[in-house]
Amino acid sequence: MKFLSLFTLAAILALPMASMAAPSSEAITFAVDQKRTFLPLEEAANHLAWTPTIDDKRGKIILNGTTISTKLLRTFTDGTNLISLVDLAKAGAEVTVEEDGSVTKVAIKDRYFNVVKREKRAEINLAQQKLRAWEGQRLVLETRVSSGKRGRTPSGDYSAGPYKARKHYSSRYNNAYMPYSVQVTGHIFIHGYKSVPKFPASHGCVRVPYLTDGNPARFFYEWINKGTPIKIVRK
Repeated sequence: MKFLSLFTLAAILALPMASMAAPSSEAITFAVDQKRTFLPLEEAANHLAWTPTIDDKRGKIILNGTTISTKLLRTFTDGTNLISLVDLAKAGAEVTVEEDGSVTKVAIKDRYFNVVKREKRAEINLAQQKLRAWEGQRLVLETRVSSGKRGRTPSGDYSAGPYKARKHYSSRYNNAYMPYSVQVTGHIFIHGYKSVPKFPASHGCVRVPYLTDGNPARFFYEWINKGTPIKIVRK
């Protein structure tokens, strides 16, 4: 077994913090809220050795002695709270953005971590009747869907848009209400719908719950950018 000499160990301990590998977290961003970047609250707090206190009744959290309204948070569909870098700065963290905007350093005293922005992508699996969405390697959404009957939802590689609408009514099917609509191709949309069975049931669109399950239709609509790759697979 080899042991480090006292000289080598002292040299390692004397290394500046910036020379050591920093932990990193992949950012969560929203198309409807482009001025803010988010992280899961517990994840960010753990990096900074903070213990958040959440008071849902009063609508506030206490973070590093700072009171922040829960209205400023966003959430995953499972209820996980997301906090913005803006609010981490309000709580006392030093937030420094690299010139190209791809990496942000978040620091407090002798602790710090990097927040990295990655590309978004989404996939619809017709065999599983599932929609999944990622930002980098982070899975930000997984939800059940109901696609088109008799194979009416096409497979292939597409991109979100160019049409997006929080409120949309079908021009083809009795003015049906299609909230949180995101165009995939032609008249094929991903949208919220009140009936989302565990099997294909639509005319071709991909139905996503919006009245249950934490409203994944709204999350997807608010999260996805126009041009984000969307892959539809049959297996």
